[in-house]
Amino acid sequence: MKIKIYTITEIYIFVCLISGYFYEVMTMYFCLIFHELGHLLMIKVLKKNIVLLEISPIGGILHIDKCQNDHNYKEFLIYISGPLASLGLLLFLNYLNVFVILKQSAFYVFILNLLPILPLDGAKILMSLKQYLLPFRKVLKLITAFSIGICLFLIIYFINNYNFVIILTFFLYINLMRYKNIPYEYYEFLCYKHFHHNRNLKDKISIANKKIYDLFYKGYHNIFFINNQFSDEEEVLRNIIIKK
Repeated sequence: MKIKIYTITEIYIFVCLISGYFYEVMTMYFCLIFHELGHLLMIKVLKKNIVLLEISPIGGILHIDKCQNDHNYKEFLIYISGPLASLGLLLFLNYLNVFVILKQSAFYVFILNLLPILPLDGAKILMSLKQYLLPFRKVLKLITAFSIGICLFLIIYFINNYNFVIILTFFLYINLMRYKNIPYEYYEFLCYKHFHHNRNLKDKISIANKKIYDLFYKGYHNIFFINNQFSDEEEVLRNIIIKK
């Protein structure tokens, strides 16, 4: 597993430390570690792999292998497990005689990770649910655009809080770059489906009366009705990969 620490994370920690918030930073990251352990436990239970861990100012961003062509509920369980671990820690601390700052840190980690902003858990949970209803490319565009809108709204709302503005600007940048790279992310998803078939997935039939390239659902075995006949996703993907 590779680990990447964003420069803004190092700057954020440094600013907090020289400002006299050493204890607050340590308690916050203790709660973040507990949060990530919730994800890690579920990842191990579902027998998935973490290929990259990115350290952001408010937590870890996990890049998980073997979820690209598997049941959507597994992604949902992985992303909900972190907030559930944070909630469990928060409830446990409320029964103990501990410093208020520790309880506040647990609360902030729980709430912040539920924000519907990629790549936070709230947006990933929302995405895993949307994948049941919409083709994956549309899900990518919808959730990323929604994340950008939420970031802009919160930046304006917290304009006088420099810490929040810095963090939110960081996530705004990530989502702007992500929206630009959606065609590549979607093509990577199609390539993974092509080279890692999963016949255990439920069939999803789509009527291909428009561009078939955009109609693939994540978490399903796609079947297309086109030109009065059914075409399996393996055949369609093979043709797409050859053309691309």
